[in-house]
Amino acid sequence: MVRPDPYAQPCRLVEIFSSDVDPTGLVIRGVLPHARKTLEVDSSGQASRLSRYLFVRLERSKSSRVRILRAVLGLACAFALVPVLPAHAASDPHGPRLIYGAPVRHTLTSCATNPGNAIACIESVTMASSSSATPVSGRITSMQIPADERYANSERPIPAPDTSTVTPVETVTTRTLAIFSPTVCHSVGTIQSLQLKVGATWVDFKKERISSAFTPKDCGANMSIAGFRVTSDDFATILQSDVFKSAAIFPLVDSWMKSSAPNLEMPVDQVRFRVADPNDAWQWFSEAKTTLEWSSSKSVTGAAPTTPQVTRGYYEEWTFPKNGKADSTNNIGVIAEFQPYKATWCWSETICNDRREEFLLSIVPTKTPGLWQESQAAAFTVTIRAAKSFEFGEVSGSAQRVVVKYGKDLSPVNGQATREIIATFSPIATARGGTPTEVAVKADITTYNANIWIYGQNNGIVDGLGKCGKIGGVQVVSNAMHSVDPSWNAETESIEVRLATPHLRPDGTVNVGYLEIRMPREAAMCMWNVDLDGNLKASVNITYDDGSSPSVATVVGQRIGNDYLIVSSGFHYSSPKLAIKLSNSASTEPAPALEAPAAIVAPTAPTAVAPAPAKTVAKSKTVCVKGKTVKNIAANAKCPVGYTKKVVKA
Repeated sequence: MVRPDPYAQPCRLVEIFSSDVDPTGLVIRGVLPHARKTLEVDSSGQASRLSRYLFVRLERSKSSRVRILRAVLGLACAFALVPVLPAHAASDPHGPRLIYGAPVRHTLTSCATNPGNAIACIESVTMASSSSATPVSGRITSMQIPADERYANSERPIPAPDTSTVTPVETVTTRTLAIFSPTVCHSVGTIQSLQLKVGATWVDFKKERISSAFTPKDCGANMSIAGFRVTSDDFATILQSDVFKSAAIFPLVDSWMKSSAPNLEMPVDQVRFRVADPNDAWQWFSEAKTTLEWSSSKSVTGAAPTTPQVTRGYYEEWTFPKNGKADSTNNIGVIAEFQPYKATWCWSETICNDRREEFLLSIVPTKTPGLWQESQAAAFTVTIRAAKSFEFGEVSGSAQRVVVKYGKDLSPVNGQATREIIATFSPIATARGGTPTEVAVKADITTYNANIWIYGQNNGIVDGLGKCGKIGGVQVVSNAMHSVDPSWNAETESIEVRLATPHLRPDGTVNVGYLEIRMPREAAMCMWNVDLDGNLKASVNITYDDGSSPSVATVVGQRIGNDYLIVSSGFHYSSPKLAIKLSNSASTEPAPALEAPAAIVAPTAPTAVAPAPAKTVAKSKTVCVKGKTVKNIAANAKCPVGYTKKVVKA
């Protein structure tokens, strides 16, 4: 399953113009695709959320006002996973689904504030500027970042309404019959006629213009197949008409109507469609069988049911004092959420799942846009209070130097036993452009943030690792924009991960891949029957759909405490599949054991210990390009319609 990406669609700068509020100031306007709305930031607004715009307080500096405004828009882009305009959230089918009696997804605030008295909250946040620096404890500021209106401030279920006060609702089912020719697309607006064979003559039975009602996926814009829709009552009337009773097809249709079959294909010598220009300059007759097909739809009469609502949660800003004094340079927004088991998450109106037990932790700078652009050496540790019933099975995300572990037991909350979950991670440079299914050739922007998902054992994603995934603790992160969560390939005895990110960075240089995997001792023994105390060899085999190979691929393996850390870098994007294995090494030297992770900064890794089996250098690759969309293909393959075939550097 593709994990969601908080920064999947970058903001786009539109214009800078004079402020109506402050004639001496400026306003910057940009498009925030994630929220499908326009965002405005001005130089004199308050730190509050208005009905249409988000305003952020800025330092007044005439000489750098435009630069600051641009930076603030960038900050707002970084918060793309926080819908800026939540008024339409309830109608968005993607995201949490509020259901009476079920637990809900909620935001995590400091345990000291915790307005909803939630079980899960943030105990502490610390920052270390480098691996050797002393961590600095953070504290919350007064800034509150409102969440989507479906994200609560607690996991508590929504109580069901009093049924005695609810007006009964009646559901009515309506049957509709579609009559169509399924094979050829026609221009919307041309004239279509359903013709029946009566004796030796073709008779126009129904005639009207083609509409888009029957447009299938393979018809282009303003194109549709020929067809009509009628209700069951209307069709019953049609059957009694003299023309239809005289038609050769009548006995077959009459018999079908008395059966339970959902569809019927009628012979071309008895029923056909005629499509013609409005001026009869040309005409076309169907050569495939005309189809009759029943469908049902439901409508609700009476009072609409009440919509479940929650007390909206919010995220908090954390600051880190310097030498005991306030310092806002490193202020961050901690975007933290928890989805309990049995809370429902939906990808569309009809595709939902209540096995999405997970924590989301994401950090973005709030006062210094581009804070980690020059260096991603800073490490943040977020300590969460969580119910002991939550057992993490897997970690995924866009970050580096990630370590997630259990801490000490804590006092019970709301009658439930609790303990600490401690997550340490660092920001990473991630090139972004396109979507999970249509990755851009060249990235639009590069973000320098970090986000990780901590999946519980009650999350269906963990099932992908098989029985060994139930041991828990496998952690897979990268610098990819999108990734398909790891799965176990029993045939090759490897963990497989597919990553997707633009092939080129925004400046046109090749985007270099980085993958980091942390394996607990028990999981390694289960998957590969290897002991971390022995001599081990880590390997990462990288393949591409178009058959090309990584230009440079290095693999580093090292034991850190009770885990084995594997880091691979140097491979190229856009969509590599990586297969990871641990095996016994022929070396007589034991695997090095470290007490703390090495200071590996993506995308550069230390000297290779065990290179991947494939080391062929790929000088070029063949792709199909359409705008910013790219598809990898074999060198002798053809591109889809609308795409241009190109050979680019691999």
